[in-house]
Amino acid sequence: MEDEQLIELFLSRSDEAIPSLSDKYRRFCYSIIMKIVPDQRDIEECLNDLFLRIWNSIPPDHPNCLSAYLAKITRNIALDRYSYNTAKMRNCDLTTAFAELEPFLCTKESSMEQYIDEYSFKEFINRFLRKQPKEVRVFFIRRYWYGDSIKQIAKENNVSEEKVKTSLFRTRNKLKFAMQKEGILL
Repeated sequence: MEDEQLIELFLSRSDEAIPSLSDKYRRFCYSIIMKIVPDQRDIEECLNDLFLRIWNSIPPDHPNCLSAYLAKITRNIALDRYSYNTAKMRNCDLTTAFAELEPFLCTKESSMEQYIDEYSFKEFINRFLRKQPKEVRVFFIRRYWYGDSIKQIAKENNVSEEKVKTSLFRTRNKLKFAMQKEGILL
């Protein structure tokens, strides 16, 4: 079934909407969740939350790209579950990855108003990443979007862990410079 047909099922409140969406996108959403939340019970709960959230959001939303729409919502649900599960335990790859980026998320107050719009900041990051070589983008996204460990990124890309660490360090420095240049970061 095509994405537009799936969206129409939701818009018409058809009973077939969720089963059809599940048939087409369950594995895709499952793979996003399992990168963040490894427990099988939590994955199933996240999937159920996802289907409910999609049912409640379409309509009024009418996504242009259903897979991107699902990926964003799936990731947010998994991150919420992760935060809940690790409220007292602060030692894992995803927490470490976010801690690495934390200095770059502190902004000047005057510029914060300019970039408070999530879309604008997302566009800035996308422009920055498009200027980077493919391998650098892959490392960055695997680390900071999916929360993969350095070891896992190195293994999946057939490179050394040191290469991944160095690439991420240099990319963070380039990001810092780009943010300073745009006036986003002190």
